[in-house]
Amino acid sequence: MFRVAAAWIAMVSISGLSAAQTPAKVLPARQPSLSNSSYDVEAERQLIILANQARAQAGIGPLQLEEGLTRAARAHAAEMAERQQLSHQFAGESALAQRLAANCALHLDRAGENVAYAGSAGQAHENLMHSPPHRENLLNPAYNVAGFGVVRIGLSLYVAQDFGHSLPNYSPRQASGLVSGSIARMRRDANLPPLQWKDSDAAQDAACSMARTDSLKPAAVRGSYILRYTTEQPEMLPAQAARAIEDRSVRTFSVGTCYSRTNTYPNGVYWVTLVLQ
Repeated sequence: MFRVAAAWIAMVSISGLSAAQTPAKVLPARQPSLSNSSYDVEAERQLIILANQARAQAGIGPLQLEEGLTRAARAHAAEMAERQQLSHQFAGESALAQRLAANCALHLDRAGENVAYAGSAGQAHENLMHSPPHRENLLNPAYNVAGFGVVRIGLSLYVAQDFGHSLPNYSPRQASGLVSGSIARMRRDANLPPLQWKDSDAAQDAACSMARTDSLKPAAVRGSYILRYTTEQPEMLPAQAARAIEDRSVRTFSVGTCYSRTNTYPNGVYWVTLVLQ
């Protein structure tokens, strides 16, 4: 899930906007031009401090600054400053998910963005905290990483705050082990004997083939039940897996997993082939 929200300091209401519907807000021309501007590292530092202070007061864990998210936020802040507009996506610019994927190696299952225009970091933070959608991003307990970018032009700041929830990165064997553990629990909860896990090159090849083609189209794998799916968390089995896993005639299973970033999933998912016999 990717959330975005925009704000600017003026006597107007501040509302959350979806990336697909965000109109660019034209702001008053400011001097000097972008060529004379620079990233305001101190303002960025102040904003993360203020954000984490607000999260601490709300009993929420702090955001950890992440280099890739910072690059993405700075690039978007610079884009806004150059155009002297607020928007979450300009013509010719990638959407949030693609921008984060291009700059960040983390496995993100959700993300959000705030953008703002203000005279100082403190003003930007205050406005954002007084707007429900922006406040929701800043105080979202699911977010654990962030990158803040601030570009200064004269006395004005263009601010982009990118948030994300970073998941662990597992090797294929580790991911398959998590699938196996979930199968064992499901069988145990159903008072059924455990299934035997068998290594299978065919299942692994099928999973990686799906990842390469960015498609769940069938691969050459045989079994009584064959499930092909994508997941951000390997320990989470799809609902349709229960019927196959709880079949009393099933004795063995094989798992193939392949983590990959694709056009459909720019921030990455695990492609899984589960074979039960």
